[in-house]
Amino acid sequence: MLNYKKGMEFENVIEKIYKFIASNERMNVRIDRNVSMIGRDETRNEIDILFSYEHLGTNYRVAVECKNWKNPINKKELNNFAAKLETIGNINGVFISADSYFQDGAKKVSEFKGIKLIKFSELNKIVEGFEGEYMVPDYKTIGDPFWTFMNKNGTNMIEQNLFLRDGILLFESKYCAQEFQKLYLNNHGKNIELVGVSQNHLKEIICLKKQFNKIKVQMFNPYAYILKNQNNHFWNLDIEDLQMYVR
Repeated sequence: MLNYKKGMEFENVIEKIYKFIASNERMNVRIDRNVSMIGRDETRNEIDILFSYEHLGTNYRVAVECKNWKNPINKKELNNFAAKLETIGNINGVFISADSYFQDGAKKVSEFKGIKLIKFSELNKIVEGFEGEYMVPDYKTIGDPFWTFMNKNGTNMIEQNLFLRDGILLFESKYCAQEFQKLYLNNHGKNIELVGVSQNHLKEIICLKKQFNKIKVQMFNPYAYILKNQNNHFWNLDIEDLQMYVR
């Protein structure tokens, strides 16, 4: 295990590990230290490490809390961190302990609030190529302005976006997309992921449409859905239609 002192030096170690992982995975990420973020209640919140990147059209922000304590990590510490994440909004949380174990109360808070708990020994596994799921949180940002389905197993932009017979499906509501998935996409299994369409992702879709004009890009029609009219669930969008949503 790496040698480190309390506080700042432990944060230095964690920052280097995340940079190593990002470089090894060839991810375009931004890693910031000691970030001060203003919450929705206008309070100032300090983040040890902020890890942000875009993956499959979804923007991710991960706040990493680093603790190098001798005493066990208790429920209070997790509640404080959870409150910080909630007031900031649109951010996922990872709590890393150097040596101390997490008490049962802390584990229950983490499960309820969706915060990942990691011991430093487990983080070493990431460097060795194991437990890679710690890098990608379960958090999804709000679509800007759409939601869509992507093939997680796709190795390029075409495979990721064009795996449905009806082309690329866009939804203005996450709820409608989830309901549509339950009714019509169950046969695709676990390879489908519902993601927010960022502005960069939308531009990629427009580029695909320009290169392959026959590709269908369709927007969900909620009125047809309410009336259970399966044949008119979607409106076809052309390039001009899509460009209206680019800022």
